[in-house]
Amino acid sequence: MTRTRHFSPYRPSTALCLVVGLSAFGLTACSVTPEPVTLDEQMAQTASDRLKMFADQEPVTGPISIDEAMARAVKYNLQQRMGLMEKALEDQMLDVRSLDMLPKLAAQAGWKTRSNEAASSSESIESRSQSLEPSTSQDKNGETAGLQLSWNVLDFGVNYFGAKAQANKALAAEERRRRVIADIIQQVRVAYWEAATAERLQPEVRQAMDEANMALDRARQTERERLMTPADSLRYQKSLLEMVRQLEALDGELADAKARLAALMNIPPATDYTLEPLTESSFARPALAYGLDELEATAMVKRPEIREETYQARNAVLETRMALLKLLPGANLFTGVNYDSNSYLVNSSWADAGLQVSWNLFNVLSYSRIEEAGETREQLAELRRQAVRMAVLTQVNLSWQRYHRAERIFDRSNELEQLQRGLLGHSESAYASNAQSLLERIRTRTETVLATRTRDRSFAEMQGAYGAIYQAAGLDPLPEQVKGYSIADLSGAIAANRAALARGEVAPPQLPPAPVAVASSAPAVQPVTLASPPPTPPAPVEQPAAAPASVEVAATPPVPPAYLLRLDMWSHLGSLEGAELISLDGPHVQ
Repeated sequence: MTRTRHFSPYRPSTALCLVVGLSAFGLTACSVTPEPVTLDEQMAQTASDRLKMFADQEPVTGPISIDEAMARAVKYNLQQRMGLMEKALEDQMLDVRSLDMLPKLAAQAGWKTRSNEAASSSESIESRSQSLEPSTSQDKNGETAGLQLSWNVLDFGVNYFGAKAQANKALAAEERRRRVIADIIQQVRVAYWEAATAERLQPEVRQAMDEANMALDRARQTERERLMTPADSLRYQKSLLEMVRQLEALDGELADAKARLAALMNIPPATDYTLEPLTESSFARPALAYGLDELEATAMVKRPEIREETYQARNAVLETRMALLKLLPGANLFTGVNYDSNSYLVNSSWADAGLQVSWNLFNVLSYSRIEEAGETREQLAELRRQAVRMAVLTQVNLSWQRYHRAERIFDRSNELEQLQRGLLGHSESAYASNAQSLLERIRTRTETVLATRTRDRSFAEMQGAYGAIYQAAGLDPLPEQVKGYSIADLSGAIAANRAALARGEVAPPQLPPAPVAVASSAPAVQPVTLASPPPTPPAPVEQPAAAPASVEVAATPPVPPAYLLRLDMWSHLGSLEGAELISLDGPHVQ
């Protein structure tokens, strides 16, 4: 029997034309044209954002205390809201990574058709002739369905370590939120005292400005009437203008202080609000109930930056474990049920199960490199944590010194302000008895206002330095849970915690004593020296005849040099000045 082949001329069908048309439509749909935001969309978005920025906030009903200012900033500040949202996102990602450890249950169903029969024939290997007439074992139309459960052991292990790493990321996000709150609290403390002293001094500034402007108008009238020599008149006006300029600059500075505080509390900028009035008793020194050693020990435990680096170090270990786990063989267990509507099948439905193992043998070559990279990653994480600890210790010491320096400056400024008040009283009496000119009286009043502002600014700086100490030590006046508090409840909790900190009721942790450094087998990192002379060889020392009994002492790892400790320090902590960790013009203030 000779082989015969059957050929059919190509005839385009309706189905082929439909396929070509759909393909052309799909290619056309893949082209994307940039669509800029229209002005109407921007206006609508602006109105919506402005409404949401200040929505669901308790109105200001009276003078704001410092505790209420902190409570409003913590609850309504947009940066704080963003920190909460980031924490919620990390928690949701943890749930997603936990679900990745479950087996895969895949359901599939499909339908297919073709324009002709799926027929085939056979050809003899020896005679090269057709041995079987064309036949088919498939229907032109068919439906399939299946449900398969599979579980990859290697993927389970990788996803397990990934879920643990995501849990550490969620904890690190909480520490970042705590750091943002501490920065907001510190900024509120500084801005509040700036605004409170500004509000107290503003009437006196306005009065001095009115008197200076009135005197300036009189001087100009005197010049026009030529009641004084031109040179004396010009010098008189110059003195008055200099005082007016100083008072106007001071008035603008005082107005800006309340605007900065309103931004921190997320109050609309145009809102007219007042602060609790200050008295002379308000200018008392804040009590500092902790010593420098206690603050350093507390900072080593409570600073959120150190805790965040601890979680990052955990993830460095987990990344190494995941990389090594991927080198192992992968075993895939599967089982499922299937269905096929093909009428030629004897069994249209069936169940199957199996085990499949795969392993890339070249992974063995990567083991040593991955292990070395993992060790380096873990050492880097440890070094970053040490660098952060060094920066934290520096912050504590700098804030301690800054506070005591601010105390001395405040004492001098307070003494100068009292002396200037006495001079103002004498000036008023002398002017009333016509023993002093109006110019001297205005000059004395202006100097008094400036001296008072200097005293108030030094007091605000002392309060900021006081808060920077607690911020550097990781102590904040907030309760453990903030969600659900009203402004009144949160203000009361902040006031109680601030009083507890002032009384020293928060016990500092007791750190274990540092181990004694002895010779270690690990190579120490040598610091870089510049133009150092060659060392002088030491004189030989006579060794004793008998060595003392050996004492086991824990060996400490070599201390990295200063230039390595500064590695990436500032990227985590910002400025060393506690009150300036986040700039008022930076992205953290909304």
